[in-house]
Amino acid sequence: MSPGPVLQEARRAKGVTLEQAAAVTRIRVRSLAALEAGLTAELPAPVYVRGYLRTYAAYLEIDAGALIEAYEETADRSRRSLAIKPMSPLTASPNMVLTAPAAGAIGLVLLVLAFTGYVYRELESVRTPPPPARVAATPLPSAAPTPLASATATPVPAPVPATVIVTATDTAWIDVSVDGKKQFGDSGKVLAAGDSVTFTGLKVKVTTGKGLATFVNVNGKDLGPMGNGVLTREYTAAS
Repeated sequence: MSPGPVLQEARRAKGVTLEQAAAVTRIRVRSLAALEAGLTAELPAPVYVRGYLRTYAAYLEIDAGALIEAYEETADRSRRSLAIKPMSPLTASPNMVLTAPAAGAIGLVLLVLAFTGYVYRELESVRTPPPPARVAATPLPSAAPTPLASATATPVPAPVPATVIVTATDTAWIDVSVDGKKQFGDSGKVLAAGDSVTFTGLKVKVTTGKGLATFVNVNGKDLGPMGNGVLTREYTAAS
């Protein structure tokens, strides 16, 4: 049994698209599609696939253990089908004979090189550069404030909250955090065409699975659609 049909049926029963699932699980749409289609050749190393299956199964609320076991059986069959068969000796020239062991060794080396290159490309696509080193600043001695300076100090204005209105022009999945607090739990919310939701806070972070259908208004100012594809934007009163 392949885990692909089980994943696809569970996702459809949950009523979400691949883009919505990718936004929540942080797994690329291409990898989720390959899992559901059983395209093991388009997936990274098995150790990464097992992690993908655990995360995706937890999101779909199904048993991850059975899916991983089914994937490993499928992967074993795929590896056996790719086993290199002995070749009959081929005469390359009157002075050189390519024997079966030599041909098998060459094929194995080429297969290892191709797999290593694929894993390297996958790692490069998810690797993020380390943050630049921060140089500690030398503190400067501060002069004691005079009574006059203390009396005439300018008060710091209170921060202004932002009122953010999110409106969908088509069915769109969104996830919203206000001042670091999630508003719809871990699964987000699906808006129908014409739905609007309002949030107020110093920092309102909005993630959408369909940016062109998600319109934002901040403190009465229309900012238009968020953009194209799956996007995350943070809004403040200064937006």
